[in-house]
Amino acid sequence: MINLSVPCLVFLFLAAALSTGLVEFNAHGQSQTESLSPQQERNIPQESPAKSAASALGPAGDRLREHYLMLVNTAVAAQMDASKIAQFDHSPYDGLAVSFTDAYDTSPALSAPLMQAQIAGWEKSTAKDIWPWVYLNRMVGANDVEANPYSKVPYFQMLQGLDLDGKAGAQNDFLENWRNALRLAKKTGVRGIVCDLEFYNNYKAYDVVELARMTSRSQRDVLILLRQVGARMADISSAEYPGASIWFLFTGFTRLEQSSTGARPYGLAATYIVEGLLDQIQRQHYPLRVLSGGEVGLGYCHVSVDDLRQAIEKRAAAFAPLLKKYNGTLELAGTMTLWSDRSAKKSWVANGACGASSAANVEDLIPYMELLFRTYRYNWLYGSPNGGYLAFQPASASRFDAAIVQAKARAFGAAGGRSGH
Repeated sequence: MINLSVPCLVFLFLAAALSTGLVEFNAHGQSQTESLSPQQERNIPQESPAKSAASALGPAGDRLREHYLMLVNTAVAAQMDASKIAQFDHSPYDGLAVSFTDAYDTSPALSAPLMQAQIAGWEKSTAKDIWPWVYLNRMVGANDVEANPYSKVPYFQMLQGLDLDGKAGAQNDFLENWRNALRLAKKTGVRGIVCDLEFYNNYKAYDVVELARMTSRSQRDVLILLRQVGARMADISSAEYPGASIWFLFTGFTRLEQSSTGARPYGLAATYIVEGLLDQIQRQHYPLRVLSGGEVGLGYCHVSVDDLRQAIEKRAAAFAPLLKKYNGTLELAGTMTLWSDRSAKKSWVANGACGASSAANVEDLIPYMELLFRTYRYNWLYGSPNGGYLAFQPASASRFDAAIVQAKARAFGAAGGRSGH
């Protein structure tokens, strides 16, 4: 079901889950930290202790500039300080995704004022966008077979698959996080929010057949409830922040269910949530923009520039009917990850397409970034320490920043090289 060229080892776990019924959370290394997939790496719980409000604009697309680049690197609000923010401000990025709670957090939802208090003073160090980052995993139940130590808490263990009917309270907790993230984005004048749909607690629940079994419901009812979750997300988005952009790291529309009838075309349960959101936006004529980030449909790495070009073309063909159906609402964004040198690669960056890439270093990745920037108006780069990329440390970041500036200049001309400023 999952294209093995996608350099996300978590989807290898998913494929194994659907074929054998088993998932090994730590199947690719000796230790938890060494074996992390991109998604798991992003979401280890972290131990840690404004611009003027923007008025709602007409078309949702007016909220974003013509070319926009976001950094995603597991930034946690409570762990950010003035030096990190200042380093980010010097970078060629336009925005930064920041989480206020990790993917496994079960504490009461942070209110928008409490979230804003955590970033108070950041405006002294940067005028760039800080995008609130929300995790769907809040409403995903634990699967003990997968042996994920972070999901072994009563809150997640009481859930069966997903809290689809909301009776357990986890769906409402997720939606409250969603609501407060939108409120914060609007209050601080940021263009929207970032959403990660990954089922970190239970990869097996991606399969609608398995999810139906876990929830003791028919597949038809599961699909209805998944779409209803998306519709609620759309209603809240429009109520809290008309004109907002919702940037999903992936949507999964390119992962088709091979054995399915037309009633269940997609291979990932999370995709039906996005479908429900898009349908509700269209039905209610909500002024919202939805970006499909490309983590699944495009992937973080490619063996060559030509391989990336082919992946872009394949993705465009797969999305063409959806872009037509949701014209004016849905748009594709691009993504990739970077590494300093081959010697710096470890864990998932040393494997799959990342490991096999012809690019020896970040300078060799400039043509890849150039193609990405020319293709998509909105892009995000995954800054992973597994590629030797420490985006908040000047000694590491300066080399990556220089490469990004060169790629942007080649894509947009000299004036676009440092458009993050």
